Amino acid sequence: MDLRQRIEQLKARQGAAPAAPDTDERLKRLLDQGPRATKASDDAEVAARLGGTVPATGVVLVEHLMPLGHRHGRVPLTALLDAPLAVLADVAPAPDELLFLDTETTGLAGGTGTLAFLLGLARLEADGLRLRQYFLTGFGGEAAMLEHARPWLAEAGQLVTYNGKSFDVPLLVTRHRLRRLACPLDGKPHIDLLHPTRAAFASRWQDCRLQRAEVELLGLVREDDLPGWLVPQVWGDFVRTRRLGEVARVLEHNRLDVVSLAALLAEMARIHARPGYANADAQALARRQLKAGRPGQAIAHLDAVRDRLGTDGLLELARLHRREARWPAALAIWQPLAEAGVVEAMLALAKYREHVERDFAGALALCSVLVGRQPGEPEYRRREARLRARLAASEATSTGGPSVT
Repeated sequence: MDLRQRIEQLKARQGAAPAAPDTDERLKRLLDQGPRATKASDDAEVAARLGGTVPATGVVLVEHLMPLGHRHGRVPLTALLDAPLAVLADVAPAPDELLFLDTETTGLAGGTGTLAFLLGLARLEADGLRLRQYFLTGFGGEAAMLEHARPWLAEAGQLVTYNGKSFDVPLLVTRHRLRRLACPLDGKPHIDLLHPTRAAFASRWQDCRLQRAEVELLGLVREDDLPGWLVPQVWGDFVRTRRLGEVARVLEHNRLDVVSLAALLAEMARIHARPGYANADAQALARRQLKAGRPGQAIAHLDAVRDRLGTDGLLELARLHRREARWPAALAIWQPLAEAGVVEAMLALAKYREHVERDFAGALALCSVLVGRQPGEPEYRRREARLRARLAASEATSTGGPSVT
């Protein structure tokens, strides 16, 4: 049974399992055999069939150029040109400094036993998005691939990946070290789109895989896409038999991954910069903006959906207003919640009355209600006692002190 037949068989099964249990073991045995000689004639034939060139023995390079008017799903590549990228990065990168990166590997475990046999890179140029795919025709081509990709890796001002901080980049750093090559990725600024995607949609979606984001945000549905968990087996079969089989589908899978990074970056920047956009989780976005030192943006995200916020969300918004000393806005939230008996709002309002308005009587009234509700709470009793003392002192001062007869 060839691989295509096997894929069709697996598609017919509901809940198909991940790659066959012997796939990793077969690839491990191939890796353990070490580099094998690759004939230049073999490389040339593979390159011809894949529409590529042979930059070095053991490496095939396939290039694509997508004009800026190209739409990936419903998102044009031109969206990158004015996307508010600063909201996703410590320093806003220029669009032509971005390098989109994705790998296809012999396994998902990482470490020294995992090889990136396909490296997909893309960057914006004057005439469009240029994509380079480096495909290894054998284990011996790895060093040449890394050297040939070095200029693009070194020139990049900002990496863009999906789960690349945890997988792709550490893997490439490891492979450089094993080959005794200096790695241009060390310390490179990096936008890993998995994290802003999770922040915005983990509470909305079943999962936050790249293909889920493609469907939900880009309007892109892949047709006849090779399942990612079958990719290692395709390359292992190619190395063993020298038959291309489904290799072209692996390259197409990788091409879609890389181009999706460009479209998704533009869309994700807008989601994080435009409050109320794309039904994102406003509370999660607000927390992310606050962590990044942008409290005003955090407030804007919550304000945009205020009519849909529950009690927790309203209290979070009120805390942000208090942090920025926006007292009227905070009061507009605390007062109705306090009247509804929300304890945190009553306590916050009591603190405001005491410390900002210096309305000790109003603060004491609220605190006494809290003591009545939770008589065992020592904080409320201490606060009530202090307020009684401050109120008495204030009244004594205002009347000139106690009379002496």
